[in-house]
Amino acid sequence: MLRVTLNGQPHAAANGTILTALRAAGIAVPTLCHDARLKPIGGCRLCLVQVQGLANPVLACNTPLADGMVIATHTAEIEAQRRATLQLLAKNYPASAVAQFPDKEFHRLLRAYDVTVAPDGGNPASFRDDSHPYIRVDMAQCITCQRCIRICDEVQGQNVWELKFGGDGAAVRLRGDAATLRASACVSCGACVDTCPTGALEDKTLLTLGVPTEWRRTTCPHCGTGCEMDVGTRSGRIVAVRPVMDAPVNRGHLCVKGRYAFGFVHAPDRAREPMLRENGVWKTVSWAEAISFTAAALQRILAEHGPDSVGVLGSSRATNEENYLVQKFARVVLGTNNVDSCARVCHTPSAAAMKMTCSARASSRRCDAARG
Repeated sequence: MLRVTLNGQPHAAANGTILTALRAAGIAVPTLCHDARLKPIGGCRLCLVQVQGLANPVLACNTPLADGMVIATHTAEIEAQRRATLQLLAKNYPASAVAQFPDKEFHRLLRAYDVTVAPDGGNPASFRDDSHPYIRVDMAQCITCQRCIRICDEVQGQNVWELKFGGDGAAVRLRGDAATLRASACVSCGACVDTCPTGALEDKTLLTLGVPTEWRRTTCPHCGTGCEMDVGTRSGRIVAVRPVMDAPVNRGHLCVKGRYAFGFVHAPDRAREPMLRENGVWKTVSWAEAISFTAAALQRILAEHGPDSVGVLGSSRATNEENYLVQKFARVVLGTNNVDSCARVCHTPSAAAMKMTCSARASSRRCDAARG
């Protein structure tokens, strides 16, 4: 452990950057370009701190912590520099965005440093795109922090965004010749939305359904990997999903299904109770009645047509242990080897990758761990 002094108080800190030590000590230092999932670039310069013995302030996000450092985070000079930086970023920023989503990272900092956004702010010529089914693009709100570019490159590996330079300076745009986000290499993981501090990239559900008033941590239902996510609700309805940053499996990332495939929860035709069909009409029954009906039907079919007339489907959403019980039930109880799963089709691309990385095509927790 390193012994350092932070704002006049002694602290023990682990090896890392100054910013890591400050956050571990509960000292809030503003950042806009920083995301713990990404390599620090020191672009926004809001995390400047003064280190005793150095002539000029240093960037906390990419300066290694050293034993004996004496660090001040909120001197009058540094706070003045931060306010000036925020004023420059807010020069052409749309005031309507601040009013609509006051809790965005950038918007909170504007309030904290008493920076006013001009009512007529915003660049009407900025890139806007509404083609994507889940994500709205409005680069009038972009402050070129580059987090969307970096998370798409470093975490997802799709390389959808890039920084382009023109007459108005640097601007974040789609890479290559893609005219819209939907036509790009985007796979709808939502990482760019998740890291954007302003709302230049935003979930459409938030625009139509409003921001969540409550968040709950849970596990993604779409496969057996076990990714953790925070589910945001408003008036009893899911309006947004975001990854859990400290989850050991997905480590702050989700795929398109975990991030955006939650519409089924509120689908009007979703079956919410056991049902049986009689004379072409569905009726609600108890679980006991549904299980008894199924058992009797299986016994009748086996008696009349034999075990090869029956098949059992496992589920890619179930755990290995649950799928083991499914195939055991099929082979031992029903006496059939007709066991299948949807993973045989949708798992084909990942099975090829698993063969190369794990030497096995099987969908298992061991291969999932190797994949992660």
